[in-house]
Amino acid sequence: MSMPEDDHGPWWEAQALALAAEAERRERRRGTALIIGSAVLMAVSLLCMFIGSLGLIGLVCLVFFGACLLAGILMRGDPNSRTTFVLSLWVALLMGLGMGLLFIFTLVSALTYGASGNQIVVLVVAAIGFLFFGVGCVAAMVKARRPRGRTQR
Repeated sequence: MSMPEDDHGPWWEAQALALAAEAERRERRRGTALIIGSAVLMAVSLLCMFIGSLGLIGLVCLVFFGACLLAGILMRGDPNSRTTFVLSLWVALLMGLGMGLLFIFTLVSALTYGASGNQIVVLVVAAIGFLFFGVGCVAAMVKARRPRGRTQR
């Protein structure tokens, strides 16, 4: 015995809404976990900043995990709001800054003490991160400032 065609619509809609609600709850839980983890790592980074030889890496970690904390806050918010877009740009900018600082500090260390294989890997990863987050953020800002539609004269 088959169901009338009209009964399929509400059932599928209810299933889709239930799946969407579960996905939203899962995203909010991940955001909460990211906020807690980032806050702990920011506290460790602050502690490292006041230990003599770990000051620079503490600064890099503070900037990076600060961006991760903002990303966790964004995961708990409305993905379609203008505020989320602006905060996403700040997250990308902070992550780009963190990667840029990591690149500079590793490069100075390699030039001062000689480059090792590990430093080369860190330089490559930091450069890719800087290009992805830093340059990508600037490109997104420029694109956001452009008018949406072009008028013809």
